[in-house]
Amino acid sequence: MNNGILGKKKVKGIALKTIEEIERIKNSNSSLGSDVVSAAASVSRVFGRYVDYVQFETPKKPAYIILLDYPEKKLQYLHGGITGIAKKYVGKRFSVVMKDLLIEMGNCDGAVVVGEDGKVLRVGAQLTKLDTKKILNERKKEYGDLGSPGRLLGFSNDIGTRHTSALVASYQQEGIKVITLSEETGDLRVYENGRIIASSNENDRIHELKINKRTAQTSFIGKLAALSMF
Repeated sequence: MNNGILGKKKVKGIALKTIEEIERIKNSNSSLGSDVVSAAASVSRVFGRYVDYVQFETPKKPAYIILLDYPEKKLQYLHGGITGIAKKYVGKRFSVVMKDLLIEMGNCDGAVVVGEDGKVLRVGAQLTKLDTKKILNERKKEYGDLGSPGRLLGFSNDIGTRHTSALVASYQQEGIKVITLSEETGDLRVYENGRIIASSNENDRIHELKINKRTAQTSFIGKLAALSMF
């Protein structure tokens, strides 16, 4: 696992601001969780018996799926996301409400969807009409049979539907970027055109990063070959 985000330099604009805000929330949550454990240990010492930290209000780890630059003409691929807490944010600029929205959505299911104009379109939406089979068939032609759908799609191991849905959505809706944070592993990823383009998991197949490495290697070998001619 890498403490940073591989491929982060390629992420710009609102996508970069979003992952930086998620990192702040994630780090703050981790610190709060440590405080809860410390508090339980202190109570145990005072009362002379073990106190399970779960008895305290343990903060739930945040998890996200965020779609950016989503075209309004494709809203038929979304379900819900306009009621409940969504009423507070739909129609507002994401850059303005980002912090409050992400904090409030950290423990909720569904996607945050931001339009091409930078305004929030949906909060807590479900992604529908996702054709996972098509992209899997393409990846099999490209990489062969890697043993699991997760590895074919570029993940280091099998993952949940949140991340599969995010990647497939980025594949089907050209021009959008999708960001996910895993509750289980804490992995933060950015997807574009059906590829992982940035990830905090160094074992993921980060598309452009891998290409750049191969290009650099080929270039180096080419230089050696040229030198051998003299």
